[in-house]
Amino acid sequence: MKLPAFQALLILLASNPVVSLKIAIVGAGAAGSSAAFFAQQELAQRGGDKGAEIHVFESSERIGGRAHVGTVTYNNQTMYFEQGASMFIGKNRHLMDMAKRFNLTLCAHPCTFGQDLDMEDAASGLASFGLWQPLKGPVKGGSWVVRQRAGQSYRNGLRLLWRYSGLSDIRRVRGFTKDAVDEFLQSYEEFENLQQGVFNSWDEYLEKKPMLQKSLYYTADQFYSAQGSDIGRQVLHEIVSLATRVNYMQDVDMVNTLGAHISMAAESDKAYSVAGGNWQTFGHMLSESGAHVHLKTRVLAIDHAGAGGYRLLVEPRTHDAATSLDGFDIVIVATPLPLSGIRVLDKRHSELVDAKYVHMHVTFVIGQLRSDLFPFDDLHEPLPRLIVTPFGITYPFNCLSILACLDNDSCAVAGKSTVLVKVFSHRPLDLAAVFASVHWHHQQSWHAYPQLEPRNAGNFSRGIFDDPLAFHLSRRVLPPIVLDQSGSAGVYYVNGMETLFSTMESQTVAARHVVRLAISKTL
Repeated sequence: MKLPAFQALLILLASNPVVSLKIAIVGAGAAGSSAAFFAQQELAQRGGDKGAEIHVFESSERIGGRAHVGTVTYNNQTMYFEQGASMFIGKNRHLMDMAKRFNLTLCAHPCTFGQDLDMEDAASGLASFGLWQPLKGPVKGGSWVVRQRAGQSYRNGLRLLWRYSGLSDIRRVRGFTKDAVDEFLQSYEEFENLQQGVFNSWDEYLEKKPMLQKSLYYTADQFYSAQGSDIGRQVLHEIVSLATRVNYMQDVDMVNTLGAHISMAAESDKAYSVAGGNWQTFGHMLSESGAHVHLKTRVLAIDHAGAGGYRLLVEPRTHDAATSLDGFDIVIVATPLPLSGIRVLDKRHSELVDAKYVHMHVTFVIGQLRSDLFPFDDLHEPLPRLIVTPFGITYPFNCLSILACLDNDSCAVAGKSTVLVKVFSHRPLDLAAVFASVHWHHQQSWHAYPQLEPRNAGNFSRGIFDDPLAFHLSRRVLPPIVLDQSGSAGVYYVNGMETLFSTMESQTVAARHVVRLAISKTL
């Protein structure tokens, strides 16, 4: 007779098999799955003859966290759409290496049909885009501020030269971006030596990364406008802000400069997705780690237990009552604490980990866009793949991405072609304001990523983040990594790195650093 899953978990924990460490990980997203994977790797590299007994607790019914794929079938054709973390770039070494390790198929983002693609042919994430200005008042039309067309690199270059009086400002922005990305890439070098990559705080991580460090103290607007940078306002509000809106739903006068660097890196590098869903990477990492994954099991509290270890109070989403689980040497919290409601050691760190999250709406639609919104001189000219509203404008949407054209091989003028689109907005999307007809739609709202406030930020007064569900930053220090140290045991927090910038790759890097720190303290 097969035991219920939660009873089997209790017996497994009570049996206490002989291992070097017993680790609890809270969250089965990018950070949690990476923590499990790298914990076993770290122990193997240090020459131990025993691995760790790892238990991963996930409150939802799936693996992947923000990497969540949906499907829809139209005209007997199944399409995939990433509902959260949707793409990564070629410089993201962990995600690229894991795709190869697990034989996953990579596509040029957005990978709607799950088609294989030669990496050398993958297009830039913003190969075809339009900055679109709606008319004031009720949306009855609009105009293109600037529009770049796929396959017209020569003409696109001339348009940029004319509009921005040359390309020097854009090149300087990309130069700053390269400096920041190069410093982040040092993280991988730090993992090559077991004595490196051990940081007790994110400030310590930043000590030898001056560009990353400086970029945290200013908004992108302040940084690029400062003496010595002096980037033109038009480039800031049309190129840089376009990138930060697409990646973080934040304009350059609000987002820290590091968030802008990361957004511009996505603009200038090749963008990939995993065919069938990015979550598969994290599922494979958990599987290879040998971790016991407990889905639909919510962690309510983390407390001290006897013999210097830790106790978790967990609540399965069944008829079982909340139960205490003892004996963990290491607890790694790999989910945003401000959103989780988990009580950690009487909440003594709650103010330090506090952060404000962007509450956004994501809408997927199969339908026809309104022809009066997007004007064209040539009635057969295709729509840009990505349409973004300008700096400071949030209605009717922040950005709209065409994931697939469903009538023919290329997207025709709005009103004549059925498309699958993904729309980001700060409030529920008014479908009638954007679409002439809707065949299917799916809407969700969630706290997608932290508001990337600069560390010297004042109070923002634009109002778009004044959501009662948002969390307001009350500190000027980065969240701690070490929440508790009890002898060789400890409680650690991965997601504090999100307040620097938030990507799938940075979560894997953060988890690897935290795992190295945690295991080093047990030796």
